[in-house]
Amino acid sequence: MPASTDETAVSPRATPARPTVDVHRLGEELVSALKSALARHGITLPSLQADYPLGDRPLIMLGRVNQETAEKLTVLMNSLDPDTDETD
Repeated sequence: MPASTDETAVSPRATPARPTVDVHRLGEELVSALKSALARHGITLPSLQADYPLGDRPLIMLGRVNQETAEKLTVLMNSLDPDTDETD
């Protein structure tokens, strides 16, 4: 009897396909979202930009900031409750 040619049969060794993610585009989207979120608090990071990905994850360069920006960012971060504001 010939081997089955049923394409719906799944090999026990088959692994589910991971969705393809454009990490460059994802990095740009993350930068845009972060810029918007910071702007709502009056914070601008002039050199905030997407960098080359690290493996399959985007890498974001936060860049250099002046004293005023560092102080604003510190005040904002200190105002957040780290126990309830986790995103991971």
